[in-house]
Amino acid sequence: MTVENQSQEIHKEHTFSSKWFWILGIIIGLLIASNIIIYLWFNSPSRSAIVSVNGEIIRKDEFIEAVMDQGGKNVLDWLIESKLIAQKAKEEGISISDEEIESRISQLRDTFGSQEKFTSFLSLYGLTEESLKKQLVPRLLAEKIMMKDRTITDKELLDYFNKNKSSFDEKEQVKVRHILVKTLEEAQQIEEELKKGTDFGKLAQERSIDTATNTQGGDLGWVARGVLDPALEKVVFSLNAGERTSIIKTSFGYEIAEVLDKKSAKSVTFEEVKDKVRERYIEDIVQNEYSNWIQELKSSADIVYYVDIKK
Repeated sequence: MTVENQSQEIHKEHTFSSKWFWILGIIIGLLIASNIIIYLWFNSPSRSAIVSVNGEIIRKDEFIEAVMDQGGKNVLDWLIESKLIAQKAKEEGISISDEEIESRISQLRDTFGSQEKFTSFLSLYGLTEESLKKQLVPRLLAEKIMMKDRTITDKELLDYFNKNKSSFDEKEQVKVRHILVKTLEEAQQIEEELKKGTDFGKLAQERSIDTATNTQGGDLGWVARGVLDPALEKVVFSLNAGERTSIIKTSFGYEIAEVLDKKSAKSVTFEEVKDKVRERYIEDIVQNEYSNWIQELKSSADIVYYVDIKK
């Protein structure tokens, strides 16, 4: 792992456990090329060229081929799928309200623990909440269409819960903040200031090299086992709320951490998490059946390509 920052791994943990993992994975993958296709193609001053470099022309077909080689085919497929989904939704009389979109964004935001962490995660991939909302609409419409005539029984949900119970149980977690620096000398200086009563959050803002958390006073949020560097994890999970570690050498540098709160592992009952079970069960259905469903829409549609597309 690189030393960019430990908090990015925590962000990943949130995302991979999120019910929106499959949607975010698609969206982030498509964003690689989404801002360069079409605009130059249709706004070129020439029908065959898009730019001249010292008198040498770069043709549209060269540009399209280069874009396709860098993920543009996925973007085009996504645009086609989005159009087909919108057409099907109109045919079925199905729409997504602003409230429904905001509810889904809120669920996703909650997995990060704070608005700041959610925004930081989005910025890593060139996204904003508004652009994410636009990207989510086709998937939310697809979910609504696919589940429209489907009845889910309590027996189905209970069976799903029993097969996946460990994923619903609440795992042991700590709410922790940290200060990360490059050298032992820096860490020793910070430790001395903490002993003198200097505010931990203030020092994190001023001294920590973890740019994803230092503006929040080093707050890493709620963290389960298996996310932190092993050397740090071993110590913080042995502490009580309010206790602080000494200097710990990790793969990222030198760290000092403070436990703000703790949650013990808890086994849950079906009734306690029934709503979550339903949400995840629907997610699994849509994720597993989406490919065949969208392929059926494509096979019955009249799709005409006006350029050569690499297969």
